[in-house]
Amino acid sequence: MAPAEWKYGYDSGTTACAWKTRHDEIWWIGICNYCFKPLLVKNDGEVVFPRPLPSPTDKRIPEHIRKDIIEAKMCFSVHAYRACAVMARRAIQSAALDKGAKEGNLVNQIEELEQVGVITKDLKEWATVVRWVGNDAAHPNKDDVYEEDADDILKLAEQFLEVIYVTPALAQERRKKRGK
Repeated sequence: MAPAEWKYGYDSGTTACAWKTRHDEIWWIGICNYCFKPLLVKNDGEVVFPRPLPSPTDKRIPEHIRKDIIEAKMCFSVHAYRACAVMARRAIQSAALDKGAKEGNLVNQIEELEQVGVITKDLKEWATVVRWVGNDAAHPNKDDVYEEDADDILKLAEQFLEVIYVTPALAQERRKKRGK
């Protein structure tokens, strides 16, 4: 196979160099707006290498739980969707235990959190959906976990953690600031 015929171009008004292949693909090197390191991009972001890092996770989430959700994000970023779902599920269970749920299975822990008023019916539903997909991901002969599934599960788990950790911490910080 013959190598691609590259046509080189550089725009001095930007920080990018671009190459066009004979297949009308455009590859360019740019600088990441977040970490300021170089990256390689195909067309308008069809491929980005290295893949962008996940968004930061709020430090108000306890570290042992934050590590789980960060690992879920890293798994997602490298297309490890089953691993992402398992780690999102683990973050939910870690949070349930942290919020006082008794040892046992996650079904009972989620139910207990709702019964004692730690979570609402909606949050119970979010946690349950994360549990379902996480369980499927962890066990053979269950449903596959696709990108869309993992993305949804990751969002649900993150929002669950935001509501039970970050939102109350923000309110407390505002109260302290007002002296109340």
